[in-house]
Amino acid sequence: MKPRVKLTNATLISIHSEPNEKAPQVLYATIAEDCEYHKKGEVLFTSKVMNVSGLEYRTFGAYFYLLEVEPKQLDVTVREFNLMHDHMYSPKELIKVRQGNG
Repeated sequence: MKPRVKLTNATLISIHSEPNEKAPQVLYATIAEDCEYHKKGEVLFTSKVMNVSGLEYRTFGAYFYLLEVEPKQLDVTVREFNLMHDHMYSPKELIKVRQGNG
């Protein structure tokens, strides 16, 4: 089993492509402490969230992430998610872009 990676400042992003369709979700978060593959303070997008149990999230590929607190929520379109991912925009930065201030 892969080790659990501790995350902070997490946002659960729901990626909507079709109305009324279950949207895939990913986490955007900051690494809370050094671990085998990441350094404290690095920012990451996880792969698709497959299972949630309390503050523990399992993603595609069987990666486990442990959050400090419940994540914020953000709904995005596929286009917005691609923009976020391509430019490593934070959720706050995406909201600024949406409002025309980015």
